[in-house]
Amino acid sequence: MKNHIATFVVGLILAACSSEKKDATNEIPIIKATSTETAYKVDSDWYKGNWSIAPQVAHDTLQITSYTAKTAFKFKTDIDSIEFEIDVNTSKDFYVQLNDSLLAHTIITAVPFKTTLVKYNETADSDIQIKYQHGKSEYLESLKEAFPVTLPATASSDKEKVLYVLNWTNSRWKHNGNNAPKKNDAISILQEAAEGGQFPCFAYAIVLRDQLNALGFKARTVYLKTADAKTRKRPPGHVATEVFLNDLQKWVFIDGQFNVMPTLNGTPLNAIEFQNAISTDFEKFDLESMTTAPKVSKTNYVNFVYDYLFYLDTTLDNRYEATDRHMVDGKASLMLVPSGAENLDHINFWDMDVNYCKYTTSANTFYAKPI
Repeated sequence: MKNHIATFVVGLILAACSSEKKDATNEIPIIKATSTETAYKVDSDWYKGNWSIAPQVAHDTLQITSYTAKTAFKFKTDIDSIEFEIDVNTSKDFYVQLNDSLLAHTIITAVPFKTTLVKYNETADSDIQIKYQHGKSEYLESLKEAFPVTLPATASSDKEKVLYVLNWTNSRWKHNGNNAPKKNDAISILQEAAEGGQFPCFAYAIVLRDQLNALGFKARTVYLKTADAKTRKRPPGHVATEVFLNDLQKWVFIDGQFNVMPTLNGTPLNAIEFQNAISTDFEKFDLESMTTAPKVSKTNYVNFVYDYLFYLDTTLDNRYEATDRHMVDGKASLMLVPSGAENLDHINFWDMDVNYCKYTTSANTFYAKPI
């Protein structure tokens, strides 16, 4: 609201001003400020430097994303604050009185997080098989010698063991999306990291895969891509890891960069189950981790990863010393494509043809039990 607001409105507002906020039903609440700088919190996440008080804007509207039916919101100035719950698809407003004179009408609008439930064909493709390491590997033995991971005696389940390796991997270096390692194997990456190297998501995925395989699991890197990966003008992909838990007989999604394993009612989820849980059970799923550092929040992680959970691809041959690489129809990787979606054949952002993938719409093929 501008500083030339009508005199009778000013009188009404100033009469209501005090150091205490009003839960007014017939009045608009007022808070005070001596600086235009603010911070606000959506559920458990604080945002600083994203919003400033602007009395020159008649009805200044801050749009927040709501992941559930109700969202807890707090707005903080340098000397005052206001907090409330806001229903999705609704708005609440208040005034900020700047330096006892200028008035800023501030409107908070909660819009729903946009989700699309992705579906796949359940019929398995009889002609497609993904191969995994069996028996000892010279490379994995070298990895165990150079960078051993000793599981704690308290880790009795496969889930606990994987969470431990996930946390170990995440702690090796700090994420840097602009600095690729010189080589794409765990030993080389960990050697560089020990010398201060910092690397992107795919480096975490590789190290996590190799360390889990060294411990006897069946693990693979999974390349995630957005629905608009062909034309997206910013990076359209992320890289994570999936591992097969023998005691649960299922594949599980883990993200080494963020040190999280999504679970629903305590059961770990694979990538497509995770996408489904975000779309239909947001309040029920958790992000599990063994980290003692502050963990990424559900909303921040979902806001980052959700778009990437559309196209998934992984290599068809996860063996380490195989001389004859396993391929299907001359393709080295398998891409899982949602039912009704087009096959992803080119990515403009990287000017890259996706000519290395065999396509399938079968979730059962992509998540077949490793043999």
